[in-house]
Amino acid sequence: MHTEKIPSVSLQTIGQKLVVTSPIYGWEWDGETDSFSLIDAEQHLISKGRHQPLIITTGNRTGGCLLARQRDFRVENNRATILYSGLNGDATLTVVWNFYEDFITLECLRYESPEAEELVQAVYFAEPSGNSSEQGYSPSLYSRYVVVPGLCMSPSVSPIVDLHSRLSVNAVLGSGAMRGPGLTQQWGLPAHYFCAFNTADQWNAIGARSRQSAAVCWGLRELPQADYRLEIREGAISPVLNLRSDIWKHLKTPGAVELGFAFMITFGTQYHTAIRNYYTILAREKIVNPKRDTGAPEKNKVLLAPQYNTWGVESSKALKPEALTEALVLEILEKLRLSGMKARTFVIDDKWESHYGELKHDEVRFPHFEALLEKIRGEGYFLGLWAAFLRCQDPTALGLNESHLLQTPEGGPLWLVHQASRYGIFDVTQPAVQHALQERARQFMRRYRPDLIKFDFGYELPSLDVAAPADLRWAGERLLQKGLEVVVGAMKAENPNLVIMYYGLSPLLLDYYDLHSPDDLVYCGGDYDLETNRRIFFSSLCGELGLPTYGSSGYDWASAPDIWFDSAPSGTLGSLHCFDGDENGDLPRAEWIAKFNGLSAILRHETTFTIQPIDASWQGGLRAAFSPSWERLENGKTVLLALRTHKFDGKPASQSYKDVLHTTVGLVVASLDERSLAESGRLGLVPFGDGICVLEHLPASANKTKVLITEHYLGGGQREDASTCQSGRLELTLRQTRADQILEWLEIVFSTDKNIL
Repeated sequence: MHTEKIPSVSLQTIGQKLVVTSPIYGWEWDGETDSFSLIDAEQHLISKGRHQPLIITTGNRTGGCLLARQRDFRVENNRATILYSGLNGDATLTVVWNFYEDFITLECLRYESPEAEELVQAVYFAEPSGNSSEQGYSPSLYSRYVVVPGLCMSPSVSPIVDLHSRLSVNAVLGSGAMRGPGLTQQWGLPAHYFCAFNTADQWNAIGARSRQSAAVCWGLRELPQADYRLEIREGAISPVLNLRSDIWKHLKTPGAVELGFAFMITFGTQYHTAIRNYYTILAREKIVNPKRDTGAPEKNKVLLAPQYNTWGVESSKALKPEALTEALVLEILEKLRLSGMKARTFVIDDKWESHYGELKHDEVRFPHFEALLEKIRGEGYFLGLWAAFLRCQDPTALGLNESHLLQTPEGGPLWLVHQASRYGIFDVTQPAVQHALQERARQFMRRYRPDLIKFDFGYELPSLDVAAPADLRWAGERLLQKGLEVVVGAMKAENPNLVIMYYGLSPLLLDYYDLHSPDDLVYCGGDYDLETNRRIFFSSLCGELGLPTYGSSGYDWASAPDIWFDSAPSGTLGSLHCFDGDENGDLPRAEWIAKFNGLSAILRHETTFTIQPIDASWQGGLRAAFSPSWERLENGKTVLLALRTHKFDGKPASQSYKDVLHTTVGLVVASLDERSLAESGRLGLVPFGDGICVLEHLPASANKTKVLITEHYLGGGQREDASTCQSGRLELTLRQTRADQILEWLEIVFSTDKNIL
């Protein structure tokens, strides 16, 4: 940590109480009751609960003594240390908090016992309940709402959970969501943080919303050597660190053991801002390194290129991965060309390999694979390849054996099955595996020369309940980091401009991937567009760390234009669509293809930006965490607006924004140079309907600014028109078709040159 002691933070001792105040938050611990609370700057309660973490060991799993008999504390500058003794018999526990002006840190715990114990779990903010429940405890940290972005794979359960609903679920907040407990969670989206906010005591009373609390974000500062879970039960929550030393024998006493979470706790007027502040402070404190433009424009071209991916065709045709062939890829490529869709990257998905883990193409199904890749490049596409790099069907093909796979408690490899493939997971903590994988990754890069990698199934890593690596220093959340370090490190050593796309919002893995993907939307049929909007609501914040979002798509055509609308502000577009039809029997329509092309033409080219939701709702399971419209800022300037005319519940949305734009029609408008929308000399605009748009353009240095408007049509046609911007005001009549031609986008050029007319 680089932050010095902040004078504006006050830490006072009042009897058995510790009271902390800052301009942003308040924190209080009551030594008599061992309870703590967080309040906001307006003195509204955010959260409260029992303070002492419960350390569950082999000696107390069925209801032994979990609470300390004694507690003490000491204060030094901006640090509070709370000491517990006489828990689990004669063990001691040390909890350390550090307080800064705009954030709090909660350090890893120190547990010391004279007895021989294996550590099973550390449970934060819980009440012991003896044998009255299966777990032996009840969560106690209360806020009215908890926010878990990756809680559910489908829209069936909102990520904004009203704890009064008494939802009972053990959610994964780390990499292993696929085979974790509880709901089927969003693959790779659990993000090493959760948020909370509270309502007024009488939440339906007059003016209660004005007394609603600010939000808090509990984010990690480092990855723990264990599984990260959040237990939601009995109207409260508890972060849970799943250690399982009872199985793997790596964390035990007698003696002292460091364990637990290193939390970074940040605040905001609502949870979107609290998450933004988590990211911002991690970067400010040098805990993560935001990605900046590296001076490699070729990489940025790949990073932000609109994509087409073969997986949608494989799904639409109900093919098993082993049925993907060279002939089918060529057919898809030709149908993409004939469709007129102007994708710039072509991605071959699962399964071009013969066996997972070998990183070599199937010579039977792809007899001319390298020639196929050259054909894709020759048609002007960047090349993307899918791979599940941590899967291994045959370790002997890499000179390894079954001992080099993750092992189960029974002492054998963990075997998984997907479609017709049986495979294990490489144990990337072993030097022999690291060497073999790095060499194979380098060969893969030299042979196939992909521009983009779709890194998949990192979220498939098992929990410590199921399997573990040989080197348990890399257990739990650290295992994916080690896998990315080994594989991605080797590939980027061959090509530093390689783009890695992965599903994940964790800033703690920012060094390893370049592009976030919020799919797969396979569980979201009927709601592909809504679920994409909600996922982008969270992922758009990553733009401030230099990580754009690839919008992908659903599996039907009808929802695609809305998905592309929401994707354009935060990164780039994608398509998984089948040109032979979709699950509804729909074929692609020319007007849908035109929207893809138009938005692709006006995408911004910067990788670091800020997204502000417009007309978003913050509370409620149905309306919360959706945004009908978006503002994109770069260097503090508004460079793109995506405005809908209505919210998703049908209510009217804002049709004017910052005195820059007034519209009767949904649209996306972007500056096509480095200046703001109000100052740009060149704008791009894609309308989503027919109507009127008024642009308030500031650089009307002369009484009349000349304007050249070019309409770009599907198929390559153009129509030019000249106009005048009177006193910085330009009114446009927007039409999606003209003389049977379908509009892709409008190009608007401002000039004081009289010859433009």
